[in-house]
Amino acid sequence: MTSATQISELRRAFLSRAHEDIQALHERLESACDSETSHELVTDIAQLSHRLMGSYGSFGFPAMARNFELIEEVALSLISAQSAALPVMDQTRLPGLIADMMQQASLLDTLGYEPHPVETEHTPLVDRDDHKRILFVDDDVALHGLAQLYLKQEGYADIACETCAKDAAEHLAEHHVDAIICDWQLEGDTGLDLLRKLRSGGLRPPKETPFIFMTVPSSKQAIERAGLYRPDGYLLKPFDAQRLHGVLSRALKT
Repeated sequence: MTSATQISELRRAFLSRAHEDIQALHERLESACDSETSHELVTDIAQLSHRLMGSYGSFGFPAMARNFELIEEVALSLISAQSAALPVMDQTRLPGLIADMMQQASLLDTLGYEPHPVETEHTPLVDRDDHKRILFVDDDVALHGLAQLYLKQEGYADIACETCAKDAAEHLAEHHVDAIICDWQLEGDTGLDLLRKLRSGGLRPPKETPFIFMTVPSSKQAIERAGLYRPDGYLLKPFDAQRLHGVLSRALKT
């Protein structure tokens, strides 16, 4: 079973880092409130909110995850407004929303919070003695340790983690893997770019290697485009051990 102590240590490390990230963003917003808002700043807000939404949810803080989902939506709505100039920052909801999140993140970081662990018995998906290897690709390093714990629980003996499609492709050029779990949104090439290379035979693993997407966008066109390259499953953030187990079990049966 997954070690409760390991989960607790990962959660507390995440809380501390998340508080620092939100505090740094809040300071940027304060300095920008009286000046013209830049697209770069709003894009950074959207990207950080997207990352924290997934992490807070996966580490057991659903309310915080929903709040950052809202902040991401507000930021994206400003970016997609198609206006020549963005409104002054203090005329938007973002400073207040980020300030509230900074206070809540500070409280969680100070007091900590341990959700009641739910112990479930299940048979690992793969035999540990087979030394199966999986590649986990996500630019949120806070999720790497959590994914490693969950995947080892499923019997995977070796889990490699990368933060971008470029590094993942370089890893695949030198190592065999038995399955890939990859975030859709990555800096530089996307998860779809990595899947396209895999299915075209441009990478070392066999074309049929199971490939699972995380955080697929709601765009119908994007999902249809991904379908052309036959992903084996979709894991939406936030995820937990049970969701990961379910998606992996279906992917391995295909």
